[in-house]
Amino acid sequence: MCQHRCFRVFGIVMLICVSCVYHHNFGLYEDKLVYMWNNHKKSISRIFYYQTQGTIIYSVNHQKKMHFRFIWIHNNDNNYCMKLFNILGLTIISISVENGVVCILNGIIYQNNDFKNEIQKWIVDFNYFLKQLQQWILGLPGSNAEYNLNAIGCLSHVNCCYGNKNISIYYRHYYTNSIPILPKVLDAHYDQHHIKLIINNWNVR
Repeated sequence: MCQHRCFRVFGIVMLICVSCVYHHNFGLYEDKLVYMWNNHKKSISRIFYYQTQGTIIYSVNHQKKMHFRFIWIHNNDNNYCMKLFNILGLTIISISVENGVVCILNGIIYQNNDFKNEIQKWIVDFNYFLKQLQQWILGLPGSNAEYNLNAIGCLSHVNCCYGNKNISIYYRHYYTNSIPILPKVLDAHYDQHHIKLIINNWNVR
C-alpha cells in the first residue's frame, strides 16, 4: 500500500516537472519568435521603394476563376501604382495614388456583366484596401488586426474586420533567401471574394 502511494507521488512529481519544462521551453520559443518578428519589421521599415509583379487569381463564390498579371510600384505611402493586365497584355485596371489622391482607370470593358459588377463593388472598397494592401503585400498585418507567426518569425495568418465582414489572409510561401524575407504566395478571403496573389519577383531599395 505504502509502495503504491510512493509510485503515485513519484508519478505526480514527474508530471509536474515535465509540465514546467514544457512551459519554460514554450515560453523561450515564443520569446524567440517575437524577437525574430521585431527584427523582421525593422528590416521592412527600411524599405523606401519597391516594385513587384506576378499573378492574381480572382474568384467570386468559388466559381469561375479569373487570371490577371499585375505590377505594383511603390515610391512612398502617398505615391504608388497597381496595374492589372489580361493574358494579351492589355491593361484592365490601373489604380494610382499621387499625393494621396486615388485615380482608377478602366482599360477594357468586360462582356461578363456579373464579373464587371463584382469588380466595381471591390473598387468601391479600395480606399480601405489600398492602405492595408501596402502592408499586407510586404508581410505586415496592417491596422487593427490579429495575426499569427510562423516558425521563421514572419506572418502566417492575418485576421481583421471591415464593414462587419471578416478578412482573412494566409501567407503560404516566402522568399526566405531574400533580405528582408518577403511574401511569395498569399491568399485573401473577403466575403465571397477570394484572391490568390503569386509574386514572381521583388525589386527593393
